Amino acid sequence: MDHEFHKRLRLLGLERDALHNKLFGAKFCKKIEDLKDGIEELNKNQQLALMIIGTIKEVMPSEIGTYLAMDRSSLSRMVFSLEKKGFLKRRNDLSDRRKVLVSLTEKGRKDYEVLNRAVEERLSEVMEVLNEQDLKDFEECLGTQVRIMRKINDAMS
Repeated sequence: MDHEFHKRLRLLGLERDALHNKLFGAKFCKKIEDLKDGIEELNKNQQLALMIIGTIKEVMPSEIGTYLAMDRSSLSRMVFSLEKKGFLKRRNDLSDRRKVLVSLTEKGRKDYEVLNRAVEERLSEVMEVLNEQDLKDFEECLGTQVRIMRKINDAMS
């Protein structure tokens, strides 16, 4: 690959990240800030962990780590902290006693609902400016990005 190609990739990546942060990151954080009375004080990774678990329902902690790109030690501390605060509960997987699964408690579900409502509102605001074909293209593009990044990750791991 030539230098110009690398440069174009870097610039596209930077612009994509900037637009994503502008459209989703900053505006979403503002929505969460407006809802602070509705949820307990959680850091960004804890909020994301609640969103992952709330969406999947029951998950191994390592899967949360995959989504958040967290090392085992940090992930373990975060899961322990969320459990201690009453957001999560653990149980052994009945089909494999070596596996531990986490799910939301009632308190965790309450905060997940508040966070999810903010995400849904922001997604609706952003997506309403797109037509049906744009939405299909966007979903396909995200799928392609994830597939290629997984391929790179697998090859480099």
